[in-house]
Parts: sequence; structure tokens; C-alpha cells
Amino acid sequence: MFNKKIKKNVSIEGMMCDNCANHVNKSLSKIDGVTKVKVSLKNKNAVIESSKDISDSEIKTKVAEAGYTVTDIK
Repeated sequence: MFNKKIKKNVSIEGMMCDNCANHVNKSLSKIDGVTKVKVSLKNKNAVIESSKDISDSEIKTKVAEAGYTVTDIK
């Protein structure tokens, strides 16, 4: 069986501390299909791995719900 992994790099503005990064991590982890999230406060980004394609708008919505702003998704 083939398990596809989709990786997205999300640039996030507004995180100031480890608690901010943890909040973003929890929010992104709740998206259906997400298998791994790594948030970097230093790089101001999150790397999301998922088993299915997740729309950029869904990612932006989850980050906004956490109180932060997505500036770019690659």
C-alpha cells in the first residue's frame, strides 16, 4: 500500500514565545489528515506533513483561529 506524504512550509507572523508556537502546533494538529507538525519560533514557520492534500485556506483559518497570521505557504 502506498502512503503519500504531502509537506507544506507555512510562514507565520506574530509568534513571540514558546507558548505561541505550542498554540499554533495544537491548532494545526487538529486538521484532518495532518500526521506531523513542527513549529519553529526561530524561523517563524511551521512544517506540516499530511496524508492528504490540505487547502491553504484551511491552514490559514486554523492559524488565524490561534491568533496569528500566515504570510506564505509553500
